[in-house]
Amino acid sequence: MSAAPPLRRRSARRADRASTSALLIGAGLLDLLFLIAAITAWPIYQTPAFVVVVVVALAAAHVIAAAGLRWRWSGWWVALATIGVYVLVGTPLAAPTLVAGGLDQILLALRGVVTAPVTGWKDLLTLELPLGSYQTILAPAFLLWLAVPTAALSLAWRTRRLWVLAPALGLALTAFGVVFGAPSVSPPVRWGPITVTGAREMAAGAAALLVALGFLVWRTMYERRRALRAAEAATGVRTTSRTTSATLGRVGISIGMVVAAVAVGTVAAPWALAGAPRQVLRSEIDPRLEIQQSLSPLAEYRSFFSDDVVDEVLFTVSGGGERVRVATLSFYDGRLARVLDPAAAPGDQSTAFVRVPSALAAPSGTRPESAQITIGGYRGIWMPTVDALTAVQFRGPNASSLADGFFYSASAQMAVQLGDPGLGSGSAYRQDAAVPTRLPAVADLVPGGSSPRFAPETVPESLQEWMRMQEAPAGGQGLQLLIDRLRARGYLSHALTVDQSAPPRWQADLGDYTFAPSRAGHSTDRIDALFSALVQRQNEVGGDEDARLVAAVGDDEQFSVAAAMIADQLGFAVRIVVGARLSGEDLPACEDGCRGGDVSAWIEVQDVSGVWVPIDVTPQWTAGMSPDDLQNRDPEVPTEVHEQDAEQVLPGEADPADAGDSPEDPGEETTDWSGLWSALRIGGISVLALLILIGPFLLVLIAKAVRRRSRRSAPAAVDRVTGGWDEYVDAAIDSGLPAPRTHTRQELATLHAASAPGSRATTLASWADRSVFDVAPPSAEDSERFWQIVEEERARLIADRGFWARLRARLSLRSLLRRPARTDRAAAPDRSEPRRRTA
Repeated sequence: MSAAPPLRRRSARRADRASTSALLIGAGLLDLLFLIAAITAWPIYQTPAFVVVVVVALAAAHVIAAAGLRWRWSGWWVALATIGVYVLVGTPLAAPTLVAGGLDQILLALRGVVTAPVTGWKDLLTLELPLGSYQTILAPAFLLWLAVPTAALSLAWRTRRLWVLAPALGLALTAFGVVFGAPSVSPPVRWGPITVTGAREMAAGAAALLVALGFLVWRTMYERRRALRAAEAATGVRTTSRTTSATLGRVGISIGMVVAAVAVGTVAAPWALAGAPRQVLRSEIDPRLEIQQSLSPLAEYRSFFSDDVVDEVLFTVSGGGERVRVATLSFYDGRLARVLDPAAAPGDQSTAFVRVPSALAAPSGTRPESAQITIGGYRGIWMPTVDALTAVQFRGPNASSLADGFFYSASAQMAVQLGDPGLGSGSAYRQDAAVPTRLPAVADLVPGGSSPRFAPETVPESLQEWMRMQEAPAGGQGLQLLIDRLRARGYLSHALTVDQSAPPRWQADLGDYTFAPSRAGHSTDRIDALFSALVQRQNEVGGDEDARLVAAVGDDEQFSVAAAMIADQLGFAVRIVVGARLSGEDLPACEDGCRGGDVSAWIEVQDVSGVWVPIDVTPQWTAGMSPDDLQNRDPEVPTEVHEQDAEQVLPGEADPADAGDSPEDPGEETTDWSGLWSALRIGGISVLALLILIGPFLLVLIAKAVRRRSRRSAPAAVDRVTGGWDEYVDAAIDSGLPAPRTHTRQELATLHAASAPGSRATTLASWADRSVFDVAPPSAEDSERFWQIVEEERARLIADRGFWARLRARLSLRSLLRRPARTDRAAAPDRSEPRRRTA
């Protein structure tokens, strides 16, 4: 038997490459599919930076795929090159705004790019569209348009069967624009009597399917022609080709079927999906986060008038606008005025807070203004803003964390700051705003509805009775009259009890003021008590002289809810706003900074035209209440007060939810773990990024080590010997030698030894065959000596190679993915009839 010729390594035994023209045609069709996917994703970003990202990513993908084809890279090396290009090129390309900053911003950009495969989806779904080039928001797009084309081109150029997956990857990339896009489709297109809903999405989907189908048809025909040429070369028999008429007939039938399918889909899809909401991932994400868990801003109103806060500068505002808004409360459930609708379903976008990546469109009828806001002693998630926000730019050392935690509701025109650590002393930001050019007078307002929106059980009967007693007209004139009378017949008070020997600062600021007690809270019960007092006083005194009808005691917390109920009863859409006035004469306004005593609450009423008009509701404090009426004011629960140890106690009927946050015990010391938590979080992110990069390689090494250990520690000595042979074969395969097919051990060892002089493969094969087929099983010493030779052979296979070649052999998946030949074990009960052992 003649010696078999030396075998080349498997990397050199690939099938003949396709022609250059075939490679270019296949790449062109796939590139067209990738560009269609970019067009579908354009509405997500809408920035030239996205075009640059796509172009550079596609170019890099072609270079990596071509290099893998030229130098026969394994899948691991192609993946490693892709990861390297993603990190090195993606950092300046996908985070241009951060790289333009200092070293700390560059490190932040690098961290964002590395963690984007895990955390990037959150930014994609919580930012308001379009995303622009906000921070590292382009990193997921760069990763997709780099990794998917690299994989698709590698499959199309280098595989004989798996090329069918290449167009599937392109179609998956097209789905990115749909899954992460807006929850609404593009405007309908009308063509005579035909209306096509979502024409842009339909055109992109149809184009992608046609291109994918075209690639499959072309590649199938190309592979058929290659097979026919190979058969002709092997047999010398020429095959006959189809006639021109037959070819044209097949092509015509195929085109007709495709056109008919597209036409039917164009007509049937809009009809079948009419009225159905578009379900995308963005529809299921609710970024309200901590808002629902936070106490109502109106419930904390009185905390701004404590002696340690009333004169403290909370924030300063430099620039346009007449009011600064802290929170907008558009919902009332009878207990609290709330920012979010408690009855709204999760993911409801009508009151959603979203992140603003670049800028928002200014409403009509507004003029641009800008304001510089600097935080002083203010704390909380409710972020001060001026009018309708169009853009915001944070400044200072914590600008990045503030930008990450910034959420905005355009419908409520309010912002929240959920960053860590959030707003603090020295935090600053520049806000671009849209200020209304003209607001109509309250008397000229026209309600947009005819029925109240508040739940009937939340509106006390005393309010409706008081409104009937005023005999006010409808519309804006009635609203103006009722609000004026409510303020004139109310009396300002921020506390239930005070020490008259040392009155609080807010009382001293009011000048000649006579204190009247009023309890906090704005529940339906509290508002009922307010209007019951007004009704009782008017019934007792009569007439319409406001100075004699003063009976309702409270502050903006109660009067804003009362005024909102009045506006709602008249058919107006209404909301409550907590903030401060930047200018004014009769009411407190910010001077040299907004202090605690400048905080106010007012209502905003929507005209039928859609514009929101602010209305002040602060009660007067100059016309005092009569002595008889003071004796009947809050508290209604008898309370004995001692000046030395007096403390505020809520009445028995007060709703606990109306109270603000209870102050912490000053004597109780708590450990601040924020620094440790930040360090652990940064360390965890770093470890996660490291695991993402090297985790797959570690898994390969661990899997091979476990496999080797299980083979060497098999219970039977013959199993340890055959396992050692398998270990040698796997090492040879990973180093590039061919895998066994129908070869016996001796045949495979002879071929390996011929291609690698000095190999002891034949010794291992003879020993393994003797262990399997001999009558007597091998001893433990034999198996141990056999494994020593295996280890020496494993080291010899890669000894003459460079570092990267050795690393590639250790990380190769070829031995893990091969199908091992069927083996016979020495544990067979009858060893007298040995069978031929194959490798």
